[in-house]
Amino acid sequence: MEDRNLESEFGSELHFEDIAGGCEAVRRVMANADTVETADSAFQISKEKGDRRDALYEAVMALSRSIDGRTDLRDLLSGVAESLRLIVSFDHIALILHDHNGNAMQGHILNEPCNPAITSLRLPVEQDPAGWVWQNQRPLVVSHLPSETRWPEFARRARDFAISTLVLVPLTTGNNRLGAFGFGSVTPLDPTEAEIALMERFASESAVAVESFLAKQAAVRERDRLRVLFDITAALASKLNREELFSAISGQLSNLIRHDYALLTLTNQYGGLDVNALHCVCPHLTDALKGPLDPVGTPSAQVLATGKPLVARDSDLERYPSPSFRRCVALGTKSMCLVPLVARDRTIGTLDLGRMTNEPWTADDIEFLLQVATQIAMTVENSLVFSQLAEMKDRLITEKLYLEDEIRLDHNIGNMVGEGPAFQSVLKSIQTVAPTDATVLILGETGTGKELVARAIHELSSRSKGSFVKVNCAAIPASLLESELFGHEKGSFTGAVAQKIGRFELAHHGTLFLDEIGEMPLELQPKLLRAIQDQEFERVGGNRTIRTNVRFVAATNRNLKAMVEENTFRADLYYRLHVFPLNIPPLRERREDIPLLTRYFVQKHAERMRRNIETIPTAVLASLTNYDWPGNIRELQNVIERSVVLSTGPELRVTMMPEFEGHPAPTEVNARFSNSAETAERARILQALKESNGQVGGRNGAAARLGLKRTTLQSRMRRCNIARLYQ
Repeated sequence: MEDRNLESEFGSELHFEDIAGGCEAVRRVMANADTVETADSAFQISKEKGDRRDALYEAVMALSRSIDGRTDLRDLLSGVAESLRLIVSFDHIALILHDHNGNAMQGHILNEPCNPAITSLRLPVEQDPAGWVWQNQRPLVVSHLPSETRWPEFARRARDFAISTLVLVPLTTGNNRLGAFGFGSVTPLDPTEAEIALMERFASESAVAVESFLAKQAAVRERDRLRVLFDITAALASKLNREELFSAISGQLSNLIRHDYALLTLTNQYGGLDVNALHCVCPHLTDALKGPLDPVGTPSAQVLATGKPLVARDSDLERYPSPSFRRCVALGTKSMCLVPLVARDRTIGTLDLGRMTNEPWTADDIEFLLQVATQIAMTVENSLVFSQLAEMKDRLITEKLYLEDEIRLDHNIGNMVGEGPAFQSVLKSIQTVAPTDATVLILGETGTGKELVARAIHELSSRSKGSFVKVNCAAIPASLLESELFGHEKGSFTGAVAQKIGRFELAHHGTLFLDEIGEMPLELQPKLLRAIQDQEFERVGGNRTIRTNVRFVAATNRNLKAMVEENTFRADLYYRLHVFPLNIPPLRERREDIPLLTRYFVQKHAERMRRNIETIPTAVLASLTNYDWPGNIRELQNVIERSVVLSTGPELRVTMMPEFEGHPAPTEVNARFSNSAETAERARILQALKESNGQVGGRNGAAARLGLKRTTLQSRMRRCNIARLYQ
């Protein structure tokens, strides 16, 4: 009250902001005095004013000393309160800073003298009176805070401090608006303009220190973040297992962001979430958080859908009705911060941190977690890709072994059976063309063994160490054949969820076998022609030209020349394929090979079915030789397999089928054909014995050469009267 009287009596000459001007004002007053009493009164006033100035000077100096070197907000506020209390009475002092990230006012309240701890209070700018001061840059006095209606939420929370009067002054340095300083009094207070000016002066002096403190705090925080990011990067680059790695990451995070547990969840193929890693400081949470999670009704579902971070609290049970979220809350979780793991523009999971306290998650915390999540997402994505590649490698090895067994059993590579002139002509052609890289067109009826010939060409060529890739043009739908041949890029059509490598790329440095080439769609033939002629193509949906080094072998049972004349097959493609035509004769043109093929298939299927078949009746061989076999070798193999199934004794029983009608039955075979068959069999046995130097058994013996058991060959040798010649 004394300040107000002095100011009203002497005016602006005695304002506290102008210490030097005070002395000059006193001299003017004394010069104008008419009496000694007036001069004495003026001198007394000057003396009292000087005392006030000394107190102000001491307070400003104390403020400068007290805020110098302060390292945290508690010390800074304590220093300001200690200095300002020399001049102004108050019960609480607060530093309210504007948070640009959340457009909110973050208050740090020092509750002296009852409780010297710092209390935090965060409110949006429009709900905090300090926000008004920050926006308008003018001091504000709220005389009766409990009944304040402009900021009801602030007034409600201020009841905890029993504040009656609140004084707020701007905290500004130059053009940088930091926030506001607040002074609260439990008892009603009516501050004078001089006291408010003094508070503004103190706020102005403190603003420089606050700005410096905030800059230093930001620098320290950035340094700590970079250090943690570096340590996390080092951990991710290490060879730790999954649990050890995530435990190390969680430990590094706790240096900056306190949490009680951390989860790393990844989406699975069923639309759920798998807990990929877990680190808990609370043992009772470990078992509760393990296992797959159903994301429906959880905060994770929102993060996966939006790709944005989220803070969920224990009060959000109605918003997130999932049982797993309720279980976490029941176990003591107060809040969770979830950030997405984004890799290659898709969200693959979430990084979840949980707290058992009500400590708020700041915008800086969330921003830093997003940086950490980016690093983790890249590492997890690479790990998943490597795992998929390892699985694919194992699968390919298994498929390779399976295909090798299948080829060895079903295709008999390297051991083509036959000895007639037609068969020998085919073998000679294979041996001629195989060492070259010429395109081969294999022509022949269905079932003649065109694929077996193609494989033989590949095995005898310089590309035998490369892949033999087969494409059946008739078995793949026309809409998918282009993708199967040339591959496609991700998103090139509906269902193309990933990039696919086509058969042309798989056959690089190998052989590509185009079976049933006559069924190739007409609209796809130009691209095939270019790929064969120029050895280059583009994937479906791609624009990058891919070059390959492939040998082409094609096969068909159709008359391509007639198709060219009918305009159902391109002439230029036909002539590009027709470089080295190779005709495979039907089985009816190589009847002399039927007995040999029969014995081969009997031995093959008997071993597989564990049947002991030692002899094939001559009449059966004669009947099989007389049949025209429209299905060629494939039909013969099927008949022999069926016969082996039905044969229960050591002799092969061939069940006559409708297809054999019109052909001589085994019992009606004339003696002339029987004698010729026996003569041919005797000649084959003698030739095999000659090639094996008289050795019947063993790997290189005559029995192995003829595809027979040793005992079976010995029986036939006795029947052909050659048992005495060879032992």
